[in-house]
Amino acid sequence: MEIDSLKLKKLRNYLNDEIGIYVEDDKLKSIYERKIKKLLEKFDYDNFNKFFKDLLLRKNSLLKQELINVFTVNETYFFREKHQFDTLINYILPELDKIRPLSEVISILCAPVSTGEELYSIAILLMEEGKLIKKRDFLLLGIDIDSNVISKAKEGIYSARSVQKLPPEIIKKYFIEKNGKYMVRDFLKKAVNFKVVNILDRYAMKRLGMFDVIFSRNMLIYFDEKSKREALAIFYSILKDEGYLFLGHAERIPNDIKLFKSLKIGESFVYKKVSDS
Repeated sequence: MEIDSLKLKKLRNYLNDEIGIYVEDDKLKSIYERKIKKLLEKFDYDNFNKFFKDLLLRKNSLLKQELINVFTVNETYFFREKHQFDTLINYILPELDKIRPLSEVISILCAPVSTGEELYSIAILLMEEGKLIKKRDFLLLGIDIDSNVISKAKEGIYSARSVQKLPPEIIKKYFIEKNGKYMVRDFLKKAVNFKVVNILDRYAMKRLGMFDVIFSRNMLIYFDEKSKREALAIFYSILKDEGYLFLGHAERIPNDIKLFKSLKIGESFVYKKVSDS
């Protein structure tokens, strides 16, 4: 079945409205047409218009989720941009420890979390630092709109490429190697939580609770301007006072958005919530 450019653009615009991701025209044909054809075959569609109508009428929630999974980008590995994790562990968490009551859980959100390497990296470094987790409780939560990557994160089985930046002693301590794969040990799995959530769903995000730190690295670069601003407003609404937002090294908050203050802490640029009081 041939899918012409107009149909691909219609599908692209639908997803842009739903999840904020915008795909350039040239990528629609070169990358995504083949993937969409496979999806239609999987769900026994021989007619694009019928597929798109069912999508709009939400006749099959699995169909929409599978389509989202096709369009989301998931590229990560353990200790990626480690200087940001070092800033978190060495500067930000000790500061939050001083200002938060000991009875209060310090909550960290990774959004999107992809296949889980980022959240597991935070858990590993917290365990290696050791003092803070003996002193108080932490909540580590990762969310993603892609149900496939959340399943992989929960499973916790990774390739050699994913662990390439980890020192051998860390691999030995936190993973079990088998047949060229690296399985996260159970005690590390129990330290983290994963959920399927759309970051642009304001109500679903609110239900997650309030957070001290949000990692959202390399998501905004895929968003159009409207969705980027909407995501930043949602992050602001679920960050506690004195909370911090980490973005990818190529991402910046527009100058006219006054919700966050840019700071250089350690080797990283981070964004601190500006109190609305």
